[in-house]
Amino acid sequence: MADNIYNKIYSSSRTVFLEEIGEKLKSILKDKIEYIRRAGLDLLILVSKNNLYQVIKELKDNPDFKVNSFQSIAALTNGKKIYLIINLKSFDNDFSVLLKIEISQREIEGDYREIIEMLAKFYRAVKFYKHSGRLISDRCDIKILPRSIEGLDCFDLDILVDNDLIREAYVSIEIARIIGDDYYKDLKLYNLIAYISRFDWKAGIFPEVCLCEALEELLQLKVTERAQHIRMLLCELYRISNHIYFISNICNILQHDIAYNLSLLERERVLRIIESITGSRIVPNFIRIGGVKKDISEEIMVSIRKSLPVLFRNIRRIEKIMTGDFLLIERLRGAGIISKEIALEYGVSGPNLRASGIRHDLRKVKDSFLYKDLSFTIPVGKSGDCLDRISVRFNEMLQSLRIINQIINKFPEGDFIKKINVSHPEFKSSEISYGIECPHGLFKIYLEADKNNINSLLVKGPSFNSLILSEEILAGNKIEDVDLILASLDISPGEIISS
Repeated sequence: MADNIYNKIYSSSRTVFLEEIGEKLKSILKDKIEYIRRAGLDLLILVSKNNLYQVIKELKDNPDFKVNSFQSIAALTNGKKIYLIINLKSFDNDFSVLLKIEISQREIEGDYREIIEMLAKFYRAVKFYKHSGRLISDRCDIKILPRSIEGLDCFDLDILVDNDLIREAYVSIEIARIIGDDYYKDLKLYNLIAYISRFDWKAGIFPEVCLCEALEELLQLKVTERAQHIRMLLCELYRISNHIYFISNICNILQHDIAYNLSLLERERVLRIIESITGSRIVPNFIRIGGVKKDISEEIMVSIRKSLPVLFRNIRRIEKIMTGDFLLIERLRGAGIISKEIALEYGVSGPNLRASGIRHDLRKVKDSFLYKDLSFTIPVGKSGDCLDRISVRFNEMLQSLRIINQIINKFPEGDFIKKINVSHPEFKSSEISYGIECPHGLFKIYLEADKNNINSLLVKGPSFNSLILSEEILAGNKIEDVDLILASLDISPGEIISS
């Protein structure tokens, strides 16, 4: 299945490809849809609730489309109208669709339940939305409350057991619902950029980049090569910071103190570099529409160049310490297995998808920054277990160091930002869906803009798909491995709050 993924489809080719798919869909669906158009990364289809079943059936069953992956569902308000946005993807043919359905303001809950029931006939992952909010606690054997471990502090877990094995698991995210749907309404663009990084406080640069690139595409604004290199540099530094923190969490659960302490030391080294560039560690507020907040000095470049071999050597050392521990490897091997088919069906992305043996990375698939000019490989696993998810992240850190080395050795001259009036941008009335490869997977933004206003905004992080999948993969595993399996999915709390 992974072999059929279209790699290296860059912007112009990608546009033609999506338009061809759109024309084919339009000719088949005809009067079943109101319109279909390209919206950035995706094809946007406006469809009525009455025709939704036929449209989904055609998308999933037609071999020309084979839209077999459920990504997300979210409510969106635009003026006085309320819509549901359903994101589906075909991994075989490498395209995504957004189904936009208007629902009645008077019958919001009824329409929502009806659409969920309809989706559940086609996609197994939708069963989470069917039981979400339902009280499981009364009949569960074990209730696990939020833990102090990063990523496990944003949900409850209800478990049914057979002896010491998990029979069923149910996730509740009610404790995480603290952000309103209209938080962006009164924010100016420059304030929104600072705010949006909070949706991933483990790697805050990625939401900023995603939002600014989406707005730049709406404005048809081309960013300078120097600004793109600075963005790539920061993204890879944050990727390393996220992954090494992931390793420290795993070591904390396994009570491997040596690897735990070494991991925290190396994360501190990376965070100091990030701080020297942005002035901050967690919420960078550094990306701007048209470029970045400030330039990188030659002194910082020299410091980064000196740090690369130290980071490489120490990350390899931590990896060898962990892989050399036979008992640790036996604990990780075979735990929390995610098969290729399940990973695709549940819309998993990023390292969790690649650990299942699917070589898919958005940096290679689309013309993201200038990654097409850089040489790097995409690590993949075989079994999709905890051991593979850890191994993939170790290898990705080494590839990020390789990318950073190439960036700083051919850093272009030029401006770091294009001056524009952010207070009064002129958007054409338009919708856009935009995503980037963040450390957890595909981080995505969908927005609708008109003149100088953002009318609607949806933020979708990859952690929610991984969390939904945990209900599937925890079954059959030992109770003692719950935290280990969940931590291996690298769940970012900020993304769960936004979902």
